[in-house]
Amino acid sequence: MATAIQALTQLPSNAYLFVVGRDRSARRYRRLARHLGIARRVALLGAQDDPRPFYGAADAFVLPTLYDPCPNAALEAMACGLPVVTSTKCGAAELVTENDAGLVCAARDVDALARHMMTLTDAEAVACWVGERAEAVLPLTPAAMTLQLVLLYRDLIAAAVAVRDGKTKPAAL
Repeated sequence: MATAIQALTQLPSNAYLFVVGRDRSARRYRRLARHLGIARRVALLGAQDDPRPFYGAADAFVLPTLYDPCPNAALEAMACGLPVVTSTKCGAAELVTENDAGLVCAARDVDALARHMMTLTDAEAVACWVGERAEAVLPLTPAAMTLQLVLLYRDLIAAAVAVRDGKTKPAAL
């Protein structure tokens, strides 16, 4: 979050950062925003029962995570048609890149994050560029993901049985 707050200083004064979600470092982030002179442009809103209104009000979704294997928030943002700016350490980065659904940079690269955020300040360009990319997450429903997991386990069990029965050799790691 500190990277996003620092990047915001490089954006026009009419750009704002709304942070939805629980974070133990909220006080530190408020101090950082005050120190950088952008406290009025950063709103730490805490956990919300229904994040949909925030996705609806946003122009983009920014998650410069140090590590998150599969952030639901990024998938939800994509499903809402929002362009996503995330880090290379985010599990959704590949989905974002493959579907031209946003931009990816290193988690702590303030300048790259600011450039990506600036790119997404042109609402008309972004609407044309990303608006139809929400379908990238449609196959990621809980039922579809459960089916993929079950099929993976089925294949792993079948392979283990084949090795046990001497029909195949163990795969090299």
